[in-house]
Amino acid sequence: MLDSLLQRHGENFRDEGGFHEHMAKIRIEAKQEQQHGSANDTPSCPQCGQPMRMRKGRRGEFWGCSAYPTCTGTMEVIRNSS
Repeated sequence: MLDSLLQRHGENFRDEGGFHEHMAKIRIEAKQEQQHGSANDTPSCPQCGQPMRMRKGRRGEFWGCSAYPTCTGTMEVIRNSS
């Protein structure tokens, strides 16, 4: 009985990964969402039309062109207060 349980856990680990793999995947997805935003709320660059990315500067967050350094377009972040 214990052998079959260990075998199932080993197969699950092989197929799905372990705790660290799950946490890394979640963190990578969250970081990508922070940088790129979701498809519906990411503005286009006013200078070149490329999608913008959320950036952090010394004055706080702002939208920066994904084509940087070729394009230096920026926009202020506007938060909806809900």
